[in-house]
Amino acid sequence: MKNTLKIAKENIFKAKGLLFDFDGTLVNLDKLNVDAYTLVFREMFNLEFTRDEFMKYISGKGSRNGIVGYLNSKGIKEYSSQKLNTMFYKYKKRLINERIKDEIYLLPGIKEFLKDSNVKTKKKIIVTSSRKDFVEYILKYFDIYKYFDKVIDRFDVVRGKPDSEGYFKGMKYLGYTEDECIIFEDSFFGLQSAKGTGIFTIGILNKGWNDDFVYQLSDFVIEDYRSLIS
Repeated sequence: MKNTLKIAKENIFKAKGLLFDFDGTLVNLDKLNVDAYTLVFREMFNLEFTRDEFMKYISGKGSRNGIVGYLNSKGIKEYSSQKLNTMFYKYKKRLINERIKDEIYLLPGIKEFLKDSNVKTKKKIIVTSSRKDFVEYILKYFDIYKYFDKVIDRFDVVRGKPDSEGYFKGMKYLGYTEDECIIFEDSFFGLQSAKGTGIFTIGILNKGWNDDFVYQLSDFVIEDYRSLIS
């Protein structure tokens, strides 16, 4: 039986802990990420990186593994993944500083959702393949970092998404069971990671980015967080 909005709201009302991905779930950085990778691959290998390649190899999985997968697909074996990863974060930091006012934005309704009287009382953490310092900087800019108890980032796990390690660590930190938590995710690898936990997962629809898999990998899908509190 397909889950309904009523069921999603009931699960949120009963939940004690909420676990959120970051990019594409709280804020949208996808275009910025693609542009940062494009700069790296153009400078180092004269390759023109595309949005489709970003979705296939990197989105939700993390930069280090994504870089390896993408370059392997191009037959490129000789490189330092550490150097490329460092370059990526250098470009990403620059682009965040340049574009935070114009190209980075909160997902629809997230601020209202976090302020809701029922949601506000629950423990909330972020499980992300991004770096903690970027998460803190961006969410403080939008004044929502204060709503979260902890950030689990790529350096806190051995196996990144699509492995479920990060979400299991988050659940352990919260001290709750699968039935007491809800996960919010958007990417292909992130949704696979979430579903591997058995936790009720709400997918965030980002049209043009995840239309072809978000419905199949989520228990319920929203475009605007306000639909969960209205």
